[in-house]
Amino acid sequence: MAVLVVTVALALRESDSSAAAPEPGAGRAAPLGTPDDSTAGTPQSQAATRTVTADALYATGPQKTVGCQEPPVPLSKQANVKLYYSNVVACLSKAWAPKVQAAKDTFAAPRLVFWTGVTQTPCAAGSTVSFYCGTSETLYLKYTDDIKLWSRSPDAANRAFTRMWATYTAGHEYAHHVQQLTGILTAARQLQYDAPDQDARLELSRRLELQASCLSAVFAGANQSSYGITGLDLTIYQKYVQGQTGDENFRGGPRDHGARASHQYWTGRGFTTLDSVSCNTFTATAGKVS
Repeated sequence: MAVLVVTVALALRESDSSAAAPEPGAGRAAPLGTPDDSTAGTPQSQAATRTVTADALYATGPQKTVGCQEPPVPLSKQANVKLYYSNVVACLSKAWAPKVQAAKDTFAAPRLVFWTGVTQTPCAAGSTVSFYCGTSETLYLKYTDDIKLWSRSPDAANRAFTRMWATYTAGHEYAHHVQQLTGILTAARQLQYDAPDQDARLELSRRLELQASCLSAVFAGANQSSYGITGLDLTIYQKYVQGQTGDENFRGGPRDHGARASHQYWTGRGFTTLDSVSCNTFTATAGKVS
């Protein structure tokens, strides 16, 4: 019964965008504007390649726990969802600040905007899911998606899925902020602009998004004990959040986030190793970012 409820929740999320739980990054790390088109294929493009493949973030070592604890609130109303996300994001800032600083970059916590309906940002208009905007360094979190998912069933598996999905979503979008602070996000956008065709641009998008998922899992793994990701929560996290997220969920959509197998591979690496170097998708073979 528990598995059935979660499976139904996933099916609903895939088929009904108006009532879907947010796909981490489905609103993607929104474009930062037009890259410099005067230097495509020049040293600027080479510098962007060096940034995404060899940034100092990869040499900062395993992440230590910050003792993050999950807020014991039901995700049944706006105030609770805001409290939940605000707590997780505060933990994420504590976890990633020393890593960003160790990489010799300046750390600044992201801003949070909670929204419903349609939101306008400096990066994108008309998104229907949670996303990150690098221009404003803001996480835009659509809280109503979490309430809808929570309310679908009182079953323990559905509630566990909703909580683990919210935790994962916050971590994924926050990872785009880490990419922004370290220059990886801007460099990847430049490489996408310089790419010779759409297939190459989509592969770069998958590398960026799979890295964000991996970094989200680094945080979850480092704080597994204090956060309480055990028992049913751990099963749901590994089997459904890690194992069932992928481009297959968006039939007919662009292959811009990675297949389920790729997503499970990278999140598994992050959750197990706790190390950003395990999330270097930009040096991986094409088969690992399909």
